[in-house]
Amino acid sequence: MDRSESIIDLIKNQIKKEDSLPVLSPESLEIQNEATRENMDFSKLTRLVSRDITLTGQILKTANSPFYRGLGDVETLKDAVLRLGQHEMVNIIMQEMHKNNFKSEIPQIRSYQTRLWNHSLSCAMGSLWTVKYLALNDLIPRAFISGLLHDMGQLYLLTAIEKLLISETESFKPPPQLIEKILASLHPSLGYNLLTKWNLPDPYRIIARDHHREDFDVTNMMLVVIRLTDAVCHKMERNDPEENLSGIASSREADILTMSEIGLAELEIALEDAKTRNTPL
Repeated sequence: MDRSESIIDLIKNQIKKEDSLPVLSPESLEIQNEATRENMDFSKLTRLVSRDITLTGQILKTANSPFYRGLGDVETLKDAVLRLGQHEMVNIIMQEMHKNNFKSEIPQIRSYQTRLWNHSLSCAMGSLWTVKYLALNDLIPRAFISGLLHDMGQLYLLTAIEKLLISETESFKPPPQLIEKILASLHPSLGYNLLTKWNLPDPYRIIARDHHREDFDVTNMMLVVIRLTDAVCHKMERNDPEENLSGIASSREADILTMSEIGLAELEIALEDAKTRNTPL
């Protein structure tokens, strides 16, 4: 058997084990399930969040951040909700809960996780900016979360790889090129599986599964937005001075959304600005 094939088999076998699942506590799963429900009970969500001291502290920290400077100090969760608004509050909750899964103690894995987290957060912010820019107002509640979770299959794979590295399997020494190939090829289906295990609604699971498919559903506007924003974020990450936005502007996704090259350039600027100033879009 080819060595690369044997490594892939090891990873696939590890994925079948429950301990390879990225961890969300029962309390976090309850919060996430309420936050992503179509008919969310915001009062219930606030009560659930108030039981989590760390999460409450992060929300208060955001509400008192420089972005909101001049509005006075916020000391209670209720006041934070009034300042941030429901959608922003939910986005912060999801961001804070999931970033805890990107803290491997293995430098090699942590490097991949850091890159993945930065990409996921950029795609989340970019997707929210895009639906606002295009006045797709019905998509605003789902845009940030859809972007944040679309590549969770890669986190699933990295967790499995981390478990194998910790177990010091002698035959498991994957070169970086193979890890990149595995992450690229396997993450959509595994993302769907992971979000299913987390009981996330179907729209988020479909985006995780289909955001790289050639035969995607062109009527699923949230999926189209994620695909477009994902392409812009990857283009920015490559940081190639010879690469412009013309390829993305001529894509099927841009055509469906009637997103011009000027609009894409504005999205790039907004993402760069958010990154520099560490502010929401």
